This record gives sequence, C-alpha cells and structure tokens, in this order.
Amino acid sequence: MSDLKYERSGHVPVIDMNKSDEELSVEFYEALTTVGFACICNSGIWELAKDYGRKANSFFHLPYEEKKKYSKPNSYDCHYGWLANGRVQLEETAPAPDYKEVFHTNRITEGDRTLAPPIIDSEESRKLRAKFEEQASRILYLLGVAMKLKDPYQMVKAHSFTEKKNPSNQSVVWYPKVDKSLLVPGQLRCGEHSDFGSLTLLYSDAPGLQVMSRELGEYVDAGFIEGGIYVNIGDMLQMWSGDVLIANKHRVLIPEEQYLNQDRMSVIFFAQPDNDAVIETLDGSGKYPPVIADQWLTGRFLATYDQ
Repeated sequence: MSDLKYERSGHVPVIDMNKSDEELSVEFYEALTTVGFACICNSGIWELAKDYGRKANSFFHLPYEEKKKYSKPNSYDCHYGWLANGRVQLEETAPAPDYKEVFHTNRITEGDRTLAPPIIDSEESRKLRAKFEEQASRILYLLGVAMKLKDPYQMVKAHSFTEKKNPSNQSVVWYPKVDKSLLVPGQLRCGEHSDFGSLTLLYSDAPGLQVMSRELGEYVDAGFIEGGIYVNIGDMLQMWSGDVLIANKHRVLIPEEQYLNQDRMSVIFFAQPDNDAVIETLDGSGKYPPVIADQWLTGRFLATYDQ
C-alpha cells in the first residue's frame, strides 16, 4: 500500500510506517493510550506473513499423530510447540476452550527438527521474525520518545530478540472450519483476553478480530485492511508504563453461518522482555512493585494453557 487511504480500520487507527519518527511517536502514543490498538501499513511484514502463513497452513492438515510429535511439552516454563484444538482457553470463564490450533516457536526451536518441522521453522519464518523484531523495536523506541523517557531506547534494550534469554514467540494460529455439532454454546474461536507481554503484532488473512470499545463499553469490529498489521499493548507494558498505555481486551468470534466452512490463519509475534528484565514503572511513580519478567509471565501462562 503506497498511498494510505484509510484513517481507521473499523475501530482501530491506521498508521503509515513511512512517516517520520516525530509523526509516528505522536500517532502511536495517541492510539495506544486510547484504543490500545493500531493498524500499521508499509511495515514490510504483510507479504512475508502472507507467504509464510499459506505454507505453514499445511501443517495443521497433517494427521493428528504426526502433529502430536511436536506437542507443547507439559512444562510451565516451555512456551513452544503445537497445541491441539481444546488446549488453549484465553478467557478463564468461557464455557469451552478456544476453537483453534496453535504452533508457538521461539529462539529455542530454531534449527531443532525435534521441536518444529521445516514447514514451521523455515527460512521464510526467520525472515518474517526478523521483520517483526525490527518493527517491534521501532515501536518501543517511538513510545519511549513519546513518553519522554530519559533514554528512549530503555524498553528496546530490555528486548534482546536475537538471544535465547528472550522468550518472544512467533505463533501460527489456525482457526479450522467450524463443525457446529462440536460447538458449545458461547464458545469462541479466540476468547476475550488481553495479551501478556509488551507488544503484539498480528497478521490475519481474513476479518474476525473484535476489540473492546472503551467509549461504548462493547465489542466492535477491528476492521480489515489488506496490507495492515495490527499492533496492541500487552499487560506487562501497561504495568510498565504505569497504566499510561492500554492493554485492551479483544476476541475472535465464531463466524456467521455463511462463513463456517472457511478456515482462518493468523501469524502473530508476541514481543516479550528478556527473562531477567526487571519491570519497574517507567515514570518512577512506583505504582506497581518491581517484578522479574519471567516470573510474571510464567504465572500468566500457567493460568491459560492446559499443562
């Protein structure tokens, strides 16, 4: 998209990454302190994610026993591997788990064929991850500028994306065609939740994302723009910012009747601080007590995934 034609994608502000850092810092601050979401264009991510997602899709159509070889280990501190439909429940009070399958990868899985097959851990996936990391770092810097931090790179320095001590995940999410006979009333493709870490960058091949409108007090469609990547704040970054940045709740509904026979693919980058990063409120207010990133994230994962 060379010419940005939209100011908003549904409820979400659209930001053109070709603008100057000065302009972008203002726009990101406005979007992420009010809506908690932005849709970025001209990021260099969309085409890479589209190509990778199409190829990774074939993994989810393999026989169950083949996929099971790569199942997420039953360990509280392991954040990689395949999760079958029914193993993730992002909304704790939901009547049933999310209707989806997920494959998480991180620096530990790279090159290890016992942890991830080549269709998931590929040259394409690594190029995509590098672009996700590049844009996540840029956005963290822009927020540091907007928040007038003494060192605008302070948050960037806490995310050593290329090192194994950084637990950031690149995840492929497959929402299969919906068999109504298997649905539980009130079940969602992805339950209501806010993300755990710093930033999330999301590619999807179809609409379906809804975000909570803080003005209306209800869910509204996030919209869908070809070429757009959605960015949102996680709980840890909201805490880190002293509640200046907003980790907004979002979800993916079971589609309407005419779309039940269509699957949906997303590729998501969950940017998280290094395991040993000490998270203290950036304004020095002490609004939240200091916490070690790994300890805090582990508690959230334990509450979410069937171990």
